[in-house]
Amino acid sequence: MIRPLHLLLLCEAFLLDMVMPEEVCPRPPEEDGAEVDGGQLFFERGTEISLSCIQGYTPTGGSRKIICKSTGEWTERTLKCSPKRCPVPSSPQNGKVHFNGITYKSNISYSCDEGYILHGVRSSWCLHTGQWSSPQPECKSVTCGLPVIPPYAKIVYDRQFMGDVVEFGMGGIYECRPPMILHGNRRVTCLADGTWLEPPECKLVKCPHPPAIENGFLSFAEAREYGYRERVRYGCIKPYILYGAMEIECTETGSWSPEPSCRKAQFYPYECLTNK
Repeated sequence: MIRPLHLLLLCEAFLLDMVMPEEVCPRPPEEDGAEVDGGQLFFERGTEISLSCIQGYTPTGGSRKIICKSTGEWTERTLKCSPKRCPVPSSPQNGKVHFNGITYKSNISYSCDEGYILHGVRSSWCLHTGQWSSPQPECKSVTCGLPVIPPYAKIVYDRQFMGDVVEFGMGGIYECRPPMILHGNRRVTCLADGTWLEPPECKLVKCPHPPAIENGFLSFAEAREYGYRERVRYGCIKPYILYGAMEIECTETGSWSPEPSCRKAQFYPYECLTNK
């Protein structure tokens, strides 16, 4: 039993002697994007090895070579490895791109303007190949179905279109057919959430029989109520003269526009006119 034990102790001493720091260099660590290929852990002094850039990095200067010195240290590393760059991203139409960097492992994100929806990926990463992980998305317009048109109303759109949908921002003006008047939102627009504002109402407006004026008369006026925008005409009996508008109109408030008056004509002697 003594001889095998003696051999074991000799082997341990030999192994320890093999890895003494003054004779070998340990495997260089990964540093600044550079590493040593292969799996070797120790290198004899005088050994020259080559460094290479890790995935996602590219050499931009310096030497790949380092040498194991007799002190168990490596010569100075000069290889410079820089992260690969991806193309500068552009903003999608009607959207924006957000990023702080475009090098390997950088992240970018996309957003759309109000009224537009993102179609595609929202985020992308710069890969080791120098390309973005996903293609640029699109920002497509929100669409609305046609707005409700209340009874006795029509809508005049901003521009012509085809089909039964319109894009965000498209709008129009409601109009009521006389003698109806509009109560509510006159203008409507396709909103960012794909809806419209509440449509207005068209309500019937009536004005009472137009008022009589002193020393005047109504021409062909009927004894009835009048609808919105209907008109009547006044005249004066002689020798009175009409002051104001000859016609008055039934307004949307259910009242008449200001009526005229009949006044006597003012005559001045010739001498008064010449003395002024």
